[in-house]
Amino acid sequence: MLFKNAVPVLATADVRATIGYYVRVLGFEEHFVFGEPPVYAGIRRDQMLLYITRDEAMAAAIRESRLAPDVFLWVEDVDAVFAKLKSRGANVIEEPSDRPWDARQFVIEDPNGYRLKIAEPLDEIDER
Repeated sequence: MLFKNAVPVLATADVRATIGYYVRVLGFEEHFVFGEPPVYAGIRRDQMLLYITRDEAMAAAIRESRLAPDVFLWVEDVDAVFAKLKSRGANVIEEPSDRPWDARQFVIEDPNGYRLKIAEPLDEIDER
């Protein structure tokens, strides 16, 4: 038996607008879109896949309660990723820094209130 990976599902009131943000700012591409207007979608970049669902109640709860759910994204060359996303207008919450959990990490917030924790293992940085 083998568990292979997990796919975060992000709640939003507007699937199309969320896709647009992830494409424009984070460099993802549209993988699939279901419904008209869209109610579910997949976006991908390299080996990463995220799903987006229209869930107006959840999106409102996140926004109104300022819940800021975390989504952890592992990348290569975290400092270059930070520079690129910042130049594309990402809402930076925390600048890159080394963390005690063996990661160099920064945090941005997407338009739905999700905190994207973008990181690279420190040992991989040391090997480069």
